[in-house]
Amino acid sequence: MKKRKKVILAVLILVLLVGGFFIYDFVMKEVNGEAKYLMLDLIGDKEVVIKFKDEYEDLGAKASYKDEDLTKKIEIENNVNFEQIGTYNYTYKVKYKKQTKEIKRVVKIVDEENPILKLNGRSTIVMVVGNKYVEPGATASDDYDGDLSDKVIVDSSNLNINKIGTYKVKYSVTDSSGNTVEAERVVKVTKKPPANQKIAVLNYHFFYESWSENCHESLCLKMDKFRQQLKYLKDNGYYTLTMDEFVKWMYGEIEVPEKSVLITIDDGAHGTSKINGNHLIPALEEYQMYATLFLITGWWDINNYQSEYLDVQSHTHDLHYEDSSCKYRSKVNCISYDALLADLKKSIAVVKDTKSFCFPFYEYTSTSIKAVKDVGFKVAFVGEWRKATRNDDKYKIPRYPIYDSTSMETFKTIVG
Repeated sequence: MKKRKKVILAVLILVLLVGGFFIYDFVMKEVNGEAKYLMLDLIGDKEVVIKFKDEYEDLGAKASYKDEDLTKKIEIENNVNFEQIGTYNYTYKVKYKKQTKEIKRVVKIVDEENPILKLNGRSTIVMVVGNKYVEPGATASDDYDGDLSDKVIVDSSNLNINKIGTYKVKYSVTDSSGNTVEAERVVKVTKKPPANQKIAVLNYHFFYESWSENCHESLCLKMDKFRQQLKYLKDNGYYTLTMDEFVKWMYGEIEVPEKSVLITIDDGAHGTSKINGNHLIPALEEYQMYATLFLITGWWDINNYQSEYLDVQSHTHDLHYEDSSCKYRSKVNCISYDALLADLKKSIAVVKDTKSFCFPFYEYTSTSIKAVKDVGFKVAFVGEWRKATRNDDKYKIPRYPIYDSTSMETFKTIVG
């Protein structure tokens, strides 16, 4: 009997042990959530690379337990700063039946864009042998780092200002991500001009396309003629001066290449701005020729004349009228000194420069010249049909008016 009881007890213990094992195994499987049942997977790649400033829409993740969709139960956290390059994480978590699963997506924000490097001034400088080279510099900007102008490296070690030849000045800038961009400026060192150097100052007014527009004034110039003239200057090595260069030459501060010419345009009317025909600026940019526009600042918006190849100077603010009430043609010479001074100051406030002034109708008096000097202009232009020299009165600088009737042969003689 005792033996039987022992057997029964042993069987019960075995049953309890086996049953307990299965119960424990069942409970632990439920507690541990068997990986094959609780699923959490990324939608898309495990690592994503995003260019700085590009838009990013995360694809998320999906979760399930057996046949049950748990995607809506996913909790998403991220530490991504889209305004700063770096490596970040999207973290996805799902909790179910006391289980937690977690998965991560790596998000890298990178800057792969090169900085923008822009040379100040001319891409090709022509200078006289022995003259001091003044570095115009360059500006640089980056979509991530912002202004990098102070990071620009300039290498002019190849330049020899004392020897005639063609040289290259090299520029480079690197952003914080290691993106580098380079540029070059050509510097041509030429022979000295003659001591009595003369410079042709060309004077234009209006431009039009003969095949689509009409302009019946003698000062109107067909664009095909203007392009032909610019092409001639370019093909024959003429150096179109900026107003700054011309003024410095007049004052003996610098030497300029022997074949130099100054292009000027008066008024700001037909074909000279971006809203009244837009012929002048595209032609200058096409041939990379520099010019100066004398603008009547009270008549047209200076913002419509913006180009690196076009300098804007004063042609009065609102005095470009003929006045039949006095003995002079130009109203500039028919008003008081104080009234003229007030107008000139208004014009200066617009152009923000006092390098040069142009007299309307090429007409001046001692009073108007005094006003131009007193307000601060360094030079002033008139007419006269001859080349300018350093011996000229700086407030009566001569120019050659260019008409539609000016032949190409005449043009060559003027500049030659």
